[in-house]
Amino acid sequence: MTGYTEEWYALCIPGDVSYATLFPYVSYSEQVELYEKRNVTKPFLVRVDRDLTVEGVPTFETFERYLPVPIAVHLLGYLDGEGNGVSGLEYAYDDVLAQAGDEAVVSCVTTAQGRLLSGSKPDVQIETPGTQQGVQLTLDADIQRLCEGVAALTMERGCIVVMDTQTGEILASVSVPEYDPRNVARSIQADDTSLINRTLSPFSAGSVFKVVLAATAYENGLDWFTHTCTGSVEVAGQTYRCAQGRAHGTVNLREALEQSCNCYFVELGQVLGGSRILQEAEKFGFGQACAVAPGLKSNAGVLPAAESLENVGQLALFSFGQGGLTVTPLQITAMMNTVADGGTYYTPRFVRGVTDDTRQIVTPLQIPEPESVLDADTARILRSMLQSVVEDGIGGDAAPQEQAAGGKTGTAQTGQYTERREELLNYWFSGFYPADTPRYTITVLQDGVLEPEYSSAAIFARVANGLHVMDRAESPQTPESAAKTS
Repeated sequence: MTGYTEEWYALCIPGDVSYATLFPYVSYSEQVELYEKRNVTKPFLVRVDRDLTVEGVPTFETFERYLPVPIAVHLLGYLDGEGNGVSGLEYAYDDVLAQAGDEAVVSCVTTAQGRLLSGSKPDVQIETPGTQQGVQLTLDADIQRLCEGVAALTMERGCIVVMDTQTGEILASVSVPEYDPRNVARSIQADDTSLINRTLSPFSAGSVFKVVLAATAYENGLDWFTHTCTGSVEVAGQTYRCAQGRAHGTVNLREALEQSCNCYFVELGQVLGGSRILQEAEKFGFGQACAVAPGLKSNAGVLPAAESLENVGQLALFSFGQGGLTVTPLQITAMMNTVADGGTYYTPRFVRGVTDDTRQIVTPLQIPEPESVLDADTARILRSMLQSVVEDGIGGDAAPQEQAAGGKTGTAQTGQYTERREELLNYWFSGFYPADTPRYTITVLQDGVLEPEYSSAAIFARVANGLHVMDRAESPQTPESAAKTS
């Protein structure tokens, strides 16, 4: 992702033709330096855009840290004018990356007037050998580019996260709008939220959080719970409604997930109680920051205090993902991944560790070991329910072209309004693919928009379709496998 580019430095020698020769080959700032130093009495180095040895000017090659064609810009971060990391992983690992290359000096023997002594030549010496260390990420460059392409075509603002279901490694992390790491000032001036890494930032969750309620019900023997939905329910004098006031009739847990029935989950939350739901949410990683790299963490989000949930109105809001609850797309991904992988919670991992000059990891990033937080049978049933959300419920847009998927939609109020007093909403879809043997957990968020051109479920399907094509390309069909699929 980050690389080292070839750079050239020329030795400007007082009193000879260096000044005139170098002037056309340096940037404006170097032209100013050349002019200011035109009367100095000792040689100095200036950056040029090519090897000028053939022009009679001693020129020396070096390598400097840079950001090539931008990819995963929010995660990687950006450099300042001196080449130092100031955000993201560039900042977190600045000490490692800054010491990777050799530090060299150019020495020469000069006369009193600063000219090279007759018969002598400048000599390059390694003053401090570089460590040649690097940082190995978990990102898959092809999957990252796939998701960046999908995001560019389908959303104005939001993010896409792809996790390896069996390891918890993040394969793609996209935040939109993007910024140009080579021109950060433009984004600062635009004030367009492009510098926010949405993957690590907190948002209102909405119905995608109902997966936690479903897990809590099963873990506490309340999977039998049913409710007759009339389109609204009253708690302590406050009315809570399903989307568009739609009445769902008598629904069980599976049907309530399929139709995302708010009234069902409000009533379920009253039966479960706030403390049980909070305990389950904490097991899934909500309310906790995730260590991305040394000195770099995700936002922890906000879980309501247990005392506040003693208020039945606050508990009602919490039960369908509203109220004081905020979550990060990374947390939602880890939650869904726990269900997809049979109840095992993996702390999301972006970095494998620091590597040596052979690209072997010498300092692995330490993260908590995977932990079983959900009964395997419960996870299996929840996967079946979430598959029904896509196949029989309101998540139909998420259905891939090949194989099945499971997941949950979510629409969250934000309390933010346009000038016409129209509320901006967060649109979620988080799920797993393929449904039978999940390999990828994918979360899509479009935040703070009136109504997106493409649903987050449809964007999920596009990512899943792309992953399917990529997987087929990695595993060419044999005549036997082709016969099985025909």
